[in-house]
Amino acid sequence: AFADQKEGDGTLLDNCLVYALSDISYAKIHSLDNIPMFTAGSAGGKVKTGYHIQGNGEPGTRLGYTIMKVMGLDINSWGTLSNTTSKEFGEILV
Repeated sequence: AFADQKEGDGTLLDNCLVYALSDISYAKIHSLDNIPMFTAGSAGGKVKTGYHIQGNGEPGTRLGYTIMKVMGLDINSWGTLSNTTSKEFGEILV
């Protein structure tokens, strides 16, 4: 497990950021509302952990956009059409 692997002053999990999601929330109708997604790790201390954040109708691309900004990408927005965002999840940023 990532948490068991020592790396520097912490663990591999401390120094990485894993992003996972399902591309649909309700498989029977391929719903795009309330898509479950999560992160694990703190990207070397750049991301706060232990939060549950409701998307409240925001595009699902918002978490991916936040992660790209954490990783240092210089982008103004991400996504297409109604899934475009330029808003980070500030709650998880250090």
